[in-house]
Amino acid sequence: MIRRNGAVLLIASVFSTVLLVTTGCSKKSEGKSSSDPVYVGTSFPMTGTIAADGKLILDAIQLAVDETNGAGGIKGRKIQLQSEDDGADPSTAAAVANKFASDSKIVSVVTSYNSSCGLAQIPIYKSVGLTAISPVTTSPAITGISPYYYRTCNSDAFGGIICAEFCQKLGMKNVYILYENDDYGMGIEKVYEDKIKSFSMSVAGIDSFIYGQTKDFSTIITKIRNAKPDGIMFIGLVTELGLLMNQSAGFDCPVFADDGCYSPALIAENGAAVEKVYSLGPFSVDDPDPKVHKFVTDYETKFNGSEPSLWSALAYDAAMTLFEAMKSCTTIDRESINTAMQNISYQGITGLNKFVNGDVEKHYSVFQVQNGKWEKVQQ
Repeated sequence: MIRRNGAVLLIASVFSTVLLVTTGCSKKSEGKSSSDPVYVGTSFPMTGTIAADGKLILDAIQLAVDETNGAGGIKGRKIQLQSEDDGADPSTAAAVANKFASDSKIVSVVTSYNSSCGLAQIPIYKSVGLTAISPVTTSPAITGISPYYYRTCNSDAFGGIICAEFCQKLGMKNVYILYENDDYGMGIEKVYEDKIKSFSMSVAGIDSFIYGQTKDFSTIITKIRNAKPDGIMFIGLVTELGLLMNQSAGFDCPVFADDGCYSPALIAENGAAVEKVYSLGPFSVDDPDPKVHKFVTDYETKFNGSEPSLWSALAYDAAMTLFEAMKSCTTIDRESINTAMQNISYQGITGLNKFVNGDVEKHYSVFQVQNGKWEKVQQ
């Protein structure tokens, strides 16, 4: 960071692209009265192939905002969202981050569906001391990368191990691995492969696909069938898993998908084609916990009966954790919020949100699609 005549020149290198932002603001938000809104930025895909997940996330954040404002806001000030569409594109995400970084009104950010987008934004937020929290970015590369970045989801370094352990419990011995060829997919695949080998499980084959581009899985399906695995590990998101299952008309062995696929959208979009698929996550709409029940009921009431997804729950927790941290601040400015986040311990609907190097570790359960519904099959 270079200061010239009170201005801040931000230089962030993102995928060999240099982005420059100049702003006259300091890290603190100055001159705010008790009646001014508390502005929080959001950066998620609102258009494109995963806009449906982006909507689920934004709906959950808005629910947290409405509940907090209804209870008095932050020291009497109402929270107001400034939502931007990053299109799940790292370059667009970096531009959004620069916009937030240069806007003195934005005191914190709830951000990033894709790990690649998170990695593009993190150095920009760090440069200006802007606290950011993500419900979804899972890449192990994010752990400890910035003292201003937090996440309510488990790192893939943790998730990959849990996937391997559950596959072993399901009796898989010879597994075909199919992963999304990006930061997200590669992060889980490496950890998962190393862990199953430590269990003396073998790899029947490995293939990758390109998120948003691979539409025809026929060649991969033939390779899987020729390999005759006793289990398939799918690492990716709902759209590609749906294509795989529809084009294959099912497999003769269990299909286990990472938590990126644990969503009601998988069933809504693919019906019987995904019956018997396994996945995992730290949240269930059927959890009897009163706090979870209230969240599910409030979400369905506000959004016309729509069922919240895992990402909805993690996004709600991200927003509520941030708002609880804000409530403990003497002044609502960027640096004070970050100090509060470093010390927060908030029991949310997906588990305890307490951060070590920006990370949490939450308990996962295994779910299976049974009769068109996710049913818990293993605690």
